[in-house]
Amino acid sequence: MTADPLSARVVVSTINYGGADLILSALPALIEELSRFAEGLAVIVDNASPDGDGDRLEAGIAAMGSPASVRVIRSPVNGGFAAGNNLTFAAAKALPWTPDAILLLNPDAELRPGAIEELVRVMQSRPRVGVVGAQLENPDGKGRVAAFRFPSAMRELVGASHIGPLQRLWPGLIPPTDVPARADWVTGAAMLINRELIDELGPMDEGYFLYFEEVDYQLQAHRAGWEIWYAPQARVMHLAGALTGIAGNAPKKGRMPAYWFDSWRRYFEKNHGSAYASAAAAMKLAGMAVGGVVGRLRGREVREIPHYRRDFARRCMLNRSLSNGG
Repeated sequence: MTADPLSARVVVSTINYGGADLILSALPALIEELSRFAEGLAVIVDNASPDGDGDRLEAGIAAMGSPASVRVIRSPVNGGFAAGNNLTFAAAKALPWTPDAILLLNPDAELRPGAIEELVRVMQSRPRVGVVGAQLENPDGKGRVAAFRFPSAMRELVGASHIGPLQRLWPGLIPPTDVPARADWVTGAAMLINRELIDELGPMDEGYFLYFEEVDYQLQAHRAGWEIWYAPQARVMHLAGALTGIAGNAPKKGRMPAYWFDSWRRYFEKNHGSAYASAAAAMKLAGMAVGGVVGRLRGREVREIPHYRRDFARRCMLNRSLSNGG
């Protein structure tokens, strides 16, 4: 990769399912950012959006003058996040120029000025940087955690318990920082992937429909000797849960969707084995039980997601997602 960030060639991959209005709102900022690079292309994969949303997306882009730096791919099926990004990976290989990196960008995310340049700069800073994640922020500019440690059975127990001393011993989050820092994984809402890493690992695992696929991909990168970094100065506004209805691993209303549980199980079973996955599920359930008791003893309001424990036990203790997901 070149030493000058703006000499880089960048592809941006956005997966749409009913989010045409959000994408069209953020697209001018994305086009402006890409115009600063040697080569830049925004690929928007429409995952068979319902109610004519894909048509509205294409019409909106046409109303902008059909910029050459924007391309829409219409998928005949909704294969999920990984499948959609894999279509972008394939399209990038067919370009007349070779991308240096591909940025995964959620449809409910909008780049702040200079965000891609900073991500590329961090990627160029070391020879084995495979993924760089951005700082996510709310519309009011308040930042949110976007860099993490890899999930483990102990972190599932501790995280579910919400017991502070235990969380400090087995943290799941990267401490806040103003400078680039190493992480285990960064959120897929805005993550830049080194094209050489994609060439080495190949496509993302389409056995995941949504959630945990980017964690899995970064774990494979880590095992292959690549580094994952977090770039807090690369700022991206993110409307968390605007399309999925899930923010902070909790639904805004109602129950968690079945695919979230299936993705959880798939991640642990694929990467650590069936027995470990079941043990991690048992530890998470134990953590929820202990945390609920401790919270009530301390007079805290304990929010329960409807039917969450039962759904989690049924789909994550017993479900074998690898046999269900390819």
